[in-house]
Formats: sequence, C-alpha cells, structure tokens
Amino acid sequence: SSDGALASSSSNNKSGAGADSSLIPSMSIPVIERHLDSLVNPGQITPRHIARKCLPLVKKLINHDDGWVFKDAVDPVELGIPDYFDIVENPMDLTLVVNKLEDGAYKDIGSFERDTKLVFANAILFNGADSDVGSMAQGLLDLFAADLKSTLKGEE
Repeated sequence: SSDGALASSSSNNKSGAGADSSLIPSMSIPVIERHLDSLVNPGQITPRHIARKCLPLVKKLINHDDGWVFKDAVDPVELGIPDYFDIVENPMDLTLVVNKLEDGAYKDIGSFERDTKLVFANAILFNGADSDVGSMAQGLLDLFAADLKSTLKGEE
C-alpha cells in the first residue's frame, strides 16, 4: 500500500541513512491536501473540501440578480422593521455562510445546507411567501437545491 509512503523512517535507524527520505518536499500542495483529506474517516469530508465544493454555489446565489437582497445581514433599524428579531430567531445571510465556509466552520454538508436554506426560509417567514422578497427567496432556494444536488452527484 502506498499509504505508508509519507511515514518517516523508523526511529530504530541509528545510522542516519534514510533520515532525509521524506517525500513531502517533492510533493505539490494539492497532492499533500488530497493526502490529508484521504486520512479523514471514510464517509466524512473535510471543511476544506466542503468550502471548495460549496463556495461556488453561494457565490452564484450572491451574484444572481436577486442575490443582493440576501447578501448581508438584515439591519432592522436601517430597514425600519424593529420586530425582525422577534420573528426571525436565527438570522443568517449569504456573506455569513461564505465566512463560515472560508473559516472551516462547516464539518459536514448538512450544516452548510441548513444555513444556506435558513437565509431564504427567514426571508419567507418574515416577508410572507407571496411577497416580492418571498418570491425571490423561493426562486433562489430552488436554484440552490438544484445546484447542490448536481454538485453532490459527483461525490462518492
């Protein structure tokens, strides 16, 4: 098995032969990252892998014609909606999702998916499904669901 290729030489080797036999200097960063990712328990993926897969999805939402509505945190004072936090108990916005992806806060795809859907669920909850914002939120929610499904299709 090549899994042991990165193992350092045995500590029983007193002669010094092989002491500098590490393959790491000859490996590219992507190869090292793939190796580190492979060391994670089977069935799990790393926060770095989640970010690599999911950042493009969130950026697509932000760059969508309606994305600006959901990009930043709701400011109830600026928007004149003082009851926002009475109705929305767990605020979420797309910039916060991006920051959490970049900071490695998501340990599984499910938590990323929940936060992203929460952005739009909050908008629908506060504004109503039939409002303009509710319609925009539902459209982006549908887009996200389809994009996430196609992104995950290639995963083992």
